[in-house]
Amino acid sequence: MIKLIKHYRFVFILFVLFFFITESLAFRFAWLTDTHVSANGTGTADLRAAVHDINSLDSLSFVIVSGDITDLNINDDLLLAKRILDSLKAPYHIIPGNHDTKWSDTGNRNFWQFWGNDKFVFDYEGLKFIGLHQGPVLHMTDGHFSPADLRWLDSLLRRMPDKNMPLIFITHYPIDPSVDNYDAFLDIIKPYNVRMILHGHGHRNRVENFAGIPGVMARSSLRGGNGNGGYTIVDVKKDTIYFSERLSNGRNKGCWHKLPLLNPPYPIIDSLIIRPDYSVNDRFPQVKIKWQYDSQSLISGSPVMGDGFVFAADESGFIYGLDLKSGKKQWQYKCPAPVYAGGAFAGHIVVFPCTDGTLYALQAKNGKLLWKLKTAKANVAVPVIHKGVVYLGGSDHIFRAINLNNGKLLWEYKDVAGFVQSKPLIYKDKVIFDAWDRTLYALHIADGSLAWKWSDVRNHVLYSPAACWPVGAEDKIYIASPDRYLNAIDAATGKTVWRSDKLKIRESLGLSEDGSRVYAKCMRDTVFAVSTFVPELKYSWIKNFKYGYDHTPSMIMEKDGIAYFTVRNGLIVAFKGADGKLLWKHKFGNTFINTVQPTGNHSLLISNMDGKVALLVYTP
Repeated sequence: MIKLIKHYRFVFILFVLFFFITESLAFRFAWLTDTHVSANGTGTADLRAAVHDINSLDSLSFVIVSGDITDLNINDDLLLAKRILDSLKAPYHIIPGNHDTKWSDTGNRNFWQFWGNDKFVFDYEGLKFIGLHQGPVLHMTDGHFSPADLRWLDSLLRRMPDKNMPLIFITHYPIDPSVDNYDAFLDIIKPYNVRMILHGHGHRNRVENFAGIPGVMARSSLRGGNGNGGYTIVDVKKDTIYFSERLSNGRNKGCWHKLPLLNPPYPIIDSLIIRPDYSVNDRFPQVKIKWQYDSQSLISGSPVMGDGFVFAADESGFIYGLDLKSGKKQWQYKCPAPVYAGGAFAGHIVVFPCTDGTLYALQAKNGKLLWKLKTAKANVAVPVIHKGVVYLGGSDHIFRAINLNNGKLLWEYKDVAGFVQSKPLIYKDKVIFDAWDRTLYALHIADGSLAWKWSDVRNHVLYSPAACWPVGAEDKIYIASPDRYLNAIDAATGKTVWRSDKLKIRESLGLSEDGSRVYAKCMRDTVFAVSTFVPELKYSWIKNFKYGYDHTPSMIMEKDGIAYFTVRNGLIVAFKGADGKLLWKHKFGNTFINTVQPTGNHSLLISNMDGKVALLVYTP
């Protein structure tokens, strides 16, 4: 009997010890997402309120912040958000969202400057937390894991001592086709013990499943229609994770979801992953890739060519000179920061703007630095060269004219109210550019004085005609804006000639070589041409190219009577400019292709966000 009592006493002690250990491993963290700090709206006040309430809780181990920190990452909005978040008592881990990377006057470089990285990884109580963002950088397109981040993730997981360690991923987008290479991400994490994926973007609480992996979307910190800002409390117990909503006024709304923590690893179901479909290439075998160069780093600017070279630049800061015939790298120049814009070439010189706030001019044949011009802030706009002068808009709200040969400043216009991203247009005696301030500017090319300004009727900066490259013909300037309108503007006065949203377009235009037609790409299937010869809106033709939904800002380029454009997920379309007759389609990868550069002889230079540069050739 005494032995039995001792036995039960021993079992009880073990149970108490086990209970104490497992319960001591329990912890709690707060989860903030979609804070949308801005000079306008309630985002700043709502974040302050959430942080104040989080600081009233003594039991938090850390805080997770999963993107869309700002409404627009311009001016000092991200710095303001950082100052608020830095007042958190608990340590926090943060990634950017699409609002921080797409609408960014630094190309998201300031995120790195403030936090040292745009991803995170840390271990806590036997769990590994990994946060990655999916852009997209500067372009209205699908989410995208950068090639460098996927390599980083693969290396990180392969080097884990314990391959069965439970993993929790934090992203901004859901892991579904809204991220164009989500399948590559799932393929990397497939062999590991992924317990769940937490994300924002949708501004509401929702339970999800990503090809077998449990997913959780959390509410925004914004107060929304019910007037109550809030965030998520995550309680990690010995075998379960609980998700609760808490309002920033201190009220707990209770647990709305829970997930088991100690189940066997979740298998990723390959049949639920939507893979890219390249069958369109079988229909047009006349299109071949002559050569392809892989920079292994995100490219968000169009390639340019000259002197037998192709020039491209990437997120790692390299500018490349590739042989036009073979695609082989002839030289490279390393900038100290990412290069997100395309360049310009003339007079044996190629220029590229960099996010370190410098415009670099290189000798085309060998990449030797000829000169550089420092500006006050990052440069993410595309330059244009005309008659020995480089024209470039800056994120410092200044538009400049620069001598191509020596880098000397010729003139500058300092009254731009927003940052400049797109490529300026030289039309007759004016240089015309758009900015993220709802405004299209026309300056006298001789001295940079203002000729006129044009704005649409929308008040929000997101409706700025700022990503489209304007075109000009027959004394009219054409611009497409995010409010789905095509606009014709008098080139001499800046007065609106006409506006139309009959066919919904986004930010993609083009001009025929002879200037007789303006092309516009609609947000679903359709491209149309309008005549430039008449003062009213007159369609030359309307064609359905069956490319599905598209919102990417890729311009329509024409060469030798053939026009080209791209749509989301890597599709390129070629048609006859005169009548819109489809010539071919080709799918190159599954991500955004920057505005293409026709080279003549049915060939086409392309680059995409996967870091590929290629020459496509069509054999009629």
